[in-house]
Amino acid sequence: MKRVFLATAILLFMVGCLEKENLLDVDTDLGLGTGAGNLPVVAGVVPANAQQLIDDDPETPGVQATVIVNFPDYMDEVSLEGNVWVMNTTTGEDVTNLAITYNPDAKKLYVRHMDWSENNAYLLILVSGGVKNRWGSPIDGNGNGKDDGCPYDDALSTFYTAGSAPDSCVWIVPPIVTGVTPDTIRTADTLPPIVVVFDAGMDTTTLVSDNFSLVSETGSSIQLDRSGMTPNSVTFIPRSVLRFGNRYFLTITSSNVKADAPRNTPSYLLGLDADFDGTEADEPDFQSYFLCDTVSAPTVAVTDVGDGLQFDFDQRMDPVTLVLENIRAFDETGYVPGTLVISNNNTRVEYYFSRPTQGTFTAFVSKQAKSRYGMMLDGQATPNGIGGEPWDDFWWP
Repeated sequence: MKRVFLATAILLFMVGCLEKENLLDVDTDLGLGTGAGNLPVVAGVVPANAQQLIDDDPETPGVQATVIVNFPDYMDEVSLEGNVWVMNTTTGEDVTNLAITYNPDAKKLYVRHMDWSENNAYLLILVSGGVKNRWGSPIDGNGNGKDDGCPYDDALSTFYTAGSAPDSCVWIVPPIVTGVTPDTIRTADTLPPIVVVFDAGMDTTTLVSDNFSLVSETGSSIQLDRSGMTPNSVTFIPRSVLRFGNRYFLTITSSNVKADAPRNTPSYLLGLDADFDGTEADEPDFQSYFLCDTVSAPTVAVTDVGDGLQFDFDQRMDPVTLVLENIRAFDETGYVPGTLVISNNNTRVEYYFSRPTQGTFTAFVSKQAKSRYGMMLDGQATPNGIGGEPWDDFWWP
């Protein structure tokens, strides 16, 4: 399953000759990735998520203890006021009489209570849009580098007290899809079981065909019948036979497929995280696809033959697509022009260099190279039989 991972840009804001009271003043010990424009995150919490809060005064009844939140950024102390709270998720009530302090030098937030209830679980919440760093950037609770707003960017962590256990804690992340079968592969099965696996237990009343659709590339919809289900997976069978030569797209309506999470889990965390970057107000639907066909896409191998390169395809190719635009060679100085000779019943291309070369070679075959059946090249290291996908350009070595 192809996943797109988002990378947070690291930005250094340089200023000079500013008065100390200016909030844009740069401290010499400021860590990389902090400052104006950077969305602050939580570096860690003690106790860590779903771990026990240890009583630091066992001689006194109840649990006296402090939760410590570590930031990599300097935070706006005023923004913490009224935006840090704790819910007792065992009872569903907010915890009162918290002593909340912030040490700007240590970049640590302290949340202390003199009488945490034993045998209970808790959820710590730092409200996004409220909690900010000293440059005014809101906290990025889900860590995706985007300002998703409240509650989607609330920074969350759980803990429990003596007598309880980790599984009493609520979830702090939404469910995701961990596997689909078939997914981005070619299958010759015209009635393939379509299996979707989740990373957590789901509300099985939402794992129904109304929330899962299968559509061919021609736009025709195929009805799905549920044939099996477990707490974290569901299997459907197409009601009608699939057609060879068509791609089929499976779509899951993210807003309707929900987790069977512990009681008092924030409701916005129940819906499916379709794009694997945390919750957001406009969560896209999840989509995967596969090709139904008996004909596989061609693959290619390259050999250095001294005065040129030899390209061997595993099946007969369409010679119209075996051109210099689609087959190229490079050495350490750049592009190497050449001439192509097609042989072996259109399964081999010999590439003869038109200039002296230097060093090692790199070869390129475009995914636009097609077999005699019109199947585009499958250039992946581990071919999936589809061909022509965005990542199917072939590079050697």
